[in-house]
Amino acid sequence: MMTKKFTEEEYQKIADCFDKLNKKYNMGLLSSNLVDEVFKKFIRDYDYQLYWQEIVAIMNPITRDEAHEKFVEKEKKYYWRRKKNDKDDDSVYIDIDVYGVMAPHSFYSNQIDYQAFTESEVIEAGYNPDYYDKEEVE
Repeated sequence: MMTKKFTEEEYQKIADCFDKLNKKYNMGLLSSNLVDEVFKKFIRDYDYQLYWQEIVAIMNPITRDEAHEKFVEKEKKYYWRRKKNDKDDDSVYIDIDVYGVMAPHSFYSNQIDYQAFTESEVIEAGYNPDYYDKEEVE
């Protein structure tokens, strides 16, 4: 059987749900009612008969970090090129500027030393990924 790979968002949703209910009921994983409550919250999202071990590992604060390493997809990095070129018709990529801030920069065709970022990093920096073409980094 193949191991389920959760997204970062799914992982966080499971962990947050358990933590919230555990704080409310203060019974930990030993409470079958608490585990059932978490499972009810996600019944539409997952096939629990296949993935309950992974979900419980994510719920358990002791195994959560290890579960994150094993069961959460690593976010891919991309080069982000703006769909419109600059006034000199050069490509514009998101890169780190001299101040250490993520910002769009023009690159001549012979320059290829721009950095790769995940979609989350681009959004967190305030950029709309829809305005950029992305090229996956190997």
